[in-house]
Amino acid sequence: MGLTSLIYQNKSVILFCLVTYILFWLTIATFQQSTNRNKNQQLRRLKYRSDSTFSFILDGLLPLKVNLLLIDPYVLQYLFIDQFSFDKLEKELITFGIIDEFVEKFLQSFQGNNFSINISKNDLSNHKISTDHIFIEYKQKIIHLAVFHKYKSFYLIEENTISLSTNIQLSYGDTLRAVEPTEIAVHEYSFFYPRDVSHFLWLYETSKFLHCSQVLANRMENEFHLYQNTSQLNVTVVPMRNIAYALNKLKKHYWLAGGTLLGWYRHCGLIPFTQDADFGLFAEEYDESIRNHFLGNPITYLWGALGLVNDSLEFRLYTGRFTLDLFWAYREGDHRWCGYQVQRAKFRRTLPLLETVCSCDLFGSRFSIPCSPIDYLDGEYGIDKWKNPLEKNYTWVNMKFHSLWDDISWMYATRLYTRQGKLRRDKVAIDWISKHFNYSLTSIPSFLNILPNEPVVLPPLKTKLVYGSPIKRKKIKKKRFKSSHRNQIK
Repeated sequence: MGLTSLIYQNKSVILFCLVTYILFWLTIATFQQSTNRNKNQQLRRLKYRSDSTFSFILDGLLPLKVNLLLIDPYVLQYLFIDQFSFDKLEKELITFGIIDEFVEKFLQSFQGNNFSINISKNDLSNHKISTDHIFIEYKQKIIHLAVFHKYKSFYLIEENTISLSTNIQLSYGDTLRAVEPTEIAVHEYSFFYPRDVSHFLWLYETSKFLHCSQVLANRMENEFHLYQNTSQLNVTVVPMRNIAYALNKLKKHYWLAGGTLLGWYRHCGLIPFTQDADFGLFAEEYDESIRNHFLGNPITYLWGALGLVNDSLEFRLYTGRFTLDLFWAYREGDHRWCGYQVQRAKFRRTLPLLETVCSCDLFGSRFSIPCSPIDYLDGEYGIDKWKNPLEKNYTWVNMKFHSLWDDISWMYATRLYTRQGKLRRDKVAIDWISKHFNYSLTSIPSFLNILPNEPVVLPPLKTKLVYGSPIKRKKIKKKRFKSSHRNQIK
């Protein structure tokens, strides 16, 4: 048998051995490169750590194999946004997060002979002691470990209860705060940090956490027999989470508004007979990314855009079973206002400035709310009037008639979309506009899908628009109550 024939008959075995040989040496080479890289990192770290107090403390913590997540807003900005070196950081205290299930192991394993340790604890209702904060001090530098307590789909960091130096301002522990799970990466000094630092810092601005009124929620059930509607929750939870998630990713501040906010605070859920959900947004943060996200969205799609970007803008989203409204709030002096449209009449609801928003729990997820929800509800419904359910003759106390859309504005103030995100041109869209329009429409003009650079010129009005006659006011008022009453029966 010739050599060629022998090779041919055993080609599979030879090929396997060759591939194995190559993979073996590739593995050896990769391992050597990794080892050399780790050695270089360690040498580089030791070079800078010799005079770093923070590094000395971390050297004592990291061997315990307890994952530390850098959450200090100042340090995250310093390292990953401003791109400065950790070794040159001048700060008295740095805050890391630690999962509560690792705390006991950490306290048992950590030998703090060279360190001063202070622990903030909290007595829970079930007579258990909760460790909330650990302060490890060495040479006037402090590593602060803020404990993440699992709370439904996110984490809570409790308020610190022990005294600290007056010049220390805590970023976590100053108040109760919520932290959402985040993707992480590893720093060269072996601690973890949020992979998307910019988004983590943006969420921190709204992380102050508020609880609903369990006292009022119990009263709604015990005295008024108003219970959470399970079938309603099943069609509400997913679309509300979808909206909150999208607005957070787009870095658009929002808050639960109107009857949705009232449902959260008074019922610790939803008002049982509500038929939609309301979100408020800052008008100055608007851009087309919001419209583009919800056009044709498979969960909550943009059904109608009412108003203009600079005047009374409202998005109506729909799931096929449930309506969700996004209202933009415009700043004006010492307050804000958002528009409410009834036929061609524009109403305005006055709101507080809402310079910041906070966090809450609803359906086990984190949502944003006004930081002073009681003041917000007092302004919408009247002082303390919202604490009792009102089922008849409800009206907004902060809503006033403002003006009428003129013909040109009206053509832009109502745009309807299909589930696929296309401008509707069917009879429904034509009737919606022409019903309160001075002209007959046979089709929807294509220019309505975008805002023109120059105004569209229409012929002179056939009739003068008048708002205020007794008959018309009565009809509009009745319609308004019907429209607002559908989800605001209190």
